[in-house]
Amino acid sequence: MTRALRIALFSAVAASTLAFALPLAAQAPHAIETQADEAQCVAQPAPVCTAELALKAAREEPEGWAATAAFEAFIANDPDLAARDRWMARYEAWAQVATVDGIRDRIVPVRAEHLARKGDFAGAYRELGLDKPQPDTLSEPSVLILDEARTGRIRDTLPRVERLVESDSRDDLRLEILEIALARAPAEADAVEATIRDRFTRRMAQALRAGARGDPAISRSIDEWARGARANQTAPFDDPDTARRDAWDMVLRGAIAANNLDGFRQALAARPAFSTPADAEGASKILRILMREGRAEWITAFGPALKLPEGEAVSVDEDIGPMRNLPADRLAAVARVAEATGRSRGAIVDTAVEMLVARGSVAEARDVFVSLGRLDELNRVTFDQERIGVVFETLWRSIVGRGPQADIDAVAARITSQGAKDYMARVATLAQRMRDIAAGNKGEEPADDEWAIMLDVAIASGDPVLMTRIAAAMKDPGLRSTAFVQVTRNLWERAGR
Repeated sequence: MTRALRIALFSAVAASTLAFALPLAAQAPHAIETQADEAQCVAQPAPVCTAELALKAAREEPEGWAATAAFEAFIANDPDLAARDRWMARYEAWAQVATVDGIRDRIVPVRAEHLARKGDFAGAYRELGLDKPQPDTLSEPSVLILDEARTGRIRDTLPRVERLVESDSRDDLRLEILEIALARAPAEADAVEATIRDRFTRRMAQALRAGARGDPAISRSIDEWARGARANQTAPFDDPDTARRDAWDMVLRGAIAANNLDGFRQALAARPAFSTPADAEGASKILRILMREGRAEWITAFGPALKLPEGEAVSVDEDIGPMRNLPADRLAAVARVAEATGRSRGAIVDTAVEMLVARGSVAEARDVFVSLGRLDELNRVTFDQERIGVVFETLWRSIVGRGPQADIDAVAARITSQGAKDYMARVATLAQRMRDIAAGNKGEEPADDEWAIMLDVAIASGDPVLMTRIAAAMKDPGLRSTAFVQVTRNLWERAGR
């Protein structure tokens, strides 16, 4: 089994951590101290022991990626903040003896991120070598600076931008900080805007703040900028259309940041519709913000302005992960207003369904998919060539896992797509095999993709014993470790809900 396949199968667990771990190479086994009674843990699963079983399996994985993925998942997700410190200490101790190339360098950004999550930004900058008179040029400070700004420490970030960021990138970052300030610390907005020097960025800042205030006078300023761009294409806009489009998009984002729905509606009424290919990127950014924050009423207002030409579409996949943290009712509300966005409706509904499944709200995900017509649309498309097919596969695994049988049968009865029927039959076969394995009748080792389906079904069931038995039955140590990480995270999340 290749490492790439492992990552593809369990990307929900280790996508962020494994991406960094790819270059690592190692000798096996790894010297990781673990404290777990496997038989006891399988009989009475709890995160404290399933996490140890993940590390126990990682000891046997030869390349080192499973250990780094497990440690980093626990450092980032353990709800016990004190336990995160202990995970970090164990990761560092292991790195001192690990036969993994580059692991000591890898520890540095992980430790910095850990300190930042704790609010110790001074420590995080120090770890990255950004506190020196001559900062480490290989360190990228922008993400850390924005994270610090989101905690409300706006003024602390301004000298960091001046000292740590390349001169041609500073004003772009200051504009992002200004948007954060309008949302989290409005009193600091003047201080941020005063640091912006570039003429183009100053105008974007004006537009952002006008949107926050709901100031209709910005319309005249944008018209003047457009006339200036037509007369002189050198600065600060390339052309009048860009002047209008970019400035109005910032007005809308300013209204969102300040939670000014009336100002948002006024700006939409004044802005030309999103009707050209060049509008797609700006529309996508605005829609993703509204989806991430669960702003159903705002999406209803925004939808009629989306008039992109045939062949153009908004993209809602990038930077959408935080949406899964929304309550189920807000995710469902976003899906239910998607009709207002026209051709973007399907992508919004499908994303909401995926987020509902990810947070364990299976009944809500099923109801949204069926009641909003996506099941009927599934029956009309070529199953394996459309994104809706992938969404249905994710949903169906969770429906089968959660049950009850009456709900499974009710959805199945409405499926006419042959591709969907074939997939449902496969899941039914694997669900029975999952039960056999949990009962101790494993037989031949399943293929990697079969394990992935069985683990998804087991986790959707909400039965800790079932999911732990399936993870424990996996022969490959890397796959087994990653499965135990997924089980551990699920147990933490269920306890939190």
